[in-house]
Amino acid sequence: MEQIQAIIQVCEDTDGILIVDKDGVILHQRTAMNYYWKAEETAGRHIWELYPGLDEDTSTILRALRTGQAIYDQRQEITNSRGERVVLDATTIPVVAGGHVVGAVDCARFYVVGQRIVRGGRRGGLSTLDRIITRSPRMEELKRRVRSAAQLDSPVLIYGETGTGKELVAEALHSEGRRCGSSFVSQNCAAIPANLLESIFFGTEKGSYTGAVTRRGLFEEADGGTLFLDEINSMHTSLQAKLLKALEEKKARRIGGGRDTPFDVRVVVAVNEPPEELLRTGRLREDLYYRLGVVRLSLPPLRERPEDIPLLTAYFIEQYNRSMKRKIRGVTPEVAERFQRFGWPGNIRQLRNVVEGAFAVARGEYLSIEDIGESLAGWSEGSQAGAGAPSQRSPSLPEAPISLSREVERYERELIRQAMERWGSISAAARHLGLSRQSLKYKLQKYDL
Repeated sequence: MEQIQAIIQVCEDTDGILIVDKDGVILHQRTAMNYYWKAEETAGRHIWELYPGLDEDTSTILRALRTGQAIYDQRQEITNSRGERVVLDATTIPVVAGGHVVGAVDCARFYVVGQRIVRGGRRGGLSTLDRIITRSPRMEELKRRVRSAAQLDSPVLIYGETGTGKELVAEALHSEGRRCGSSFVSQNCAAIPANLLESIFFGTEKGSYTGAVTRRGLFEEADGGTLFLDEINSMHTSLQAKLLKALEEKKARRIGGGRDTPFDVRVVVAVNEPPEELLRTGRLREDLYYRLGVVRLSLPPLRERPEDIPLLTAYFIEQYNRSMKRKIRGVTPEVAERFQRFGWPGNIRQLRNVVEGAFAVARGEYLSIEDIGESLAGWSEGSQAGAGAPSQRSPSLPEAPISLSREVERYERELIRQAMERWGSISAAARHLGLSRQSLKYKLQKYDL
């Protein structure tokens, strides 16, 4: 107990503390983040139950238990049992009694939990301009504009198709600016039900509704730093009005609360459809658009920057070689040619997913057509030329007036239904459609699938 108390005193300023027994079973847990694991959810569970992707080598806890050696400030990027990406620095110190390791204390500084970036700055693992890989003149010009905009505090609106890297640009705006030492908080507005968005934005007070607990909102979490709102066009216009009011007044009130809390936040938002179309159809309030779009950045789709395809392919191969402990040397000439012809409707995210999927089946030194065949199956030559859609018979325009948005939704619903029937899981279907898993979950709810 003296050892444990001494370790905890050293780690008092960290975000989370875990105490485990000699087998890796959690005896005690404490975290400063009220939206992460609660003590009652973790006690009595093995560390593998919380982080199933870890093994005896990649887990600092299991390694310290096995070797009896302390591990300090090791960066870990892992996925928890909820499917959330977690980036943290872990310090794990074994507890020794009678010459034997009887447990360990693990202290962690969290940087990323799911869509929330808990701690920003250059140690926070956020993207910088140097990490945006490109040879494209358009992208180089975009990076120049990002570098200039980062020095301002003005709101920024980013437009780009799904998978073009909008969050990387938002992170770079934060990392290159004066707020880089403060929090960067990211929220995908399409990834959570509409009835929960308001409480997540503004926070709640205990008892404000059944089951409500006292919880800070996004503005409070991002105070002093940057708040990034992705797919803001999915937000209902009534909540857009409340968001505009909070931004104008620079203060927010928790649901059930009796006072306003001032905040100092730089707001960066992103949309995956042309802003003009969102304004025309009424899905984005005009007053909010002009309030947020002081600086506007547009990301070109991958099909308009083909010179970056070989560069990004090599980068993803290097990444997966490290994480999967493989030695893939590149792609065959046939694959390189097909990648250049393909339209990449899911953009960079789709390219990354195709490379990852090929790694799962590849047996040679180079990724072949056979390795990528399943990932690109179902896409026509039209999409390879840049149309960006699965092979379908061209629709004919009816004589009677139609609602274009409803027809597009009906088409999208059918594609998603077919993808789910074919692949059987959200993750696989999302990779095939070039969507994030969160976006597909939202669309499944939207279309009642």
